[in-house]
Amino acid sequence: MRLLVARCEVIYTGRLDTVLPEALRLVMLKDDGSVMIHADSGGYKPQNWRLPL
Repeated sequence: MRLLVARCEVIYTGRLDTVLPEALRLVMLKDDGSVMIHADSGGYKPQNWRLPL
């Protein structure tokens, strides 16, 4: 697993279109190819995620 902390904007296009405005985020890149994006504050649930291909 790789962890990345960055100030970024997230734009996701897929089944639904999602835009998360620029903010400090934790991006988790898992070994199985999934990606989870967490907010700087609050809770354990990711704000956005992508399942492995």
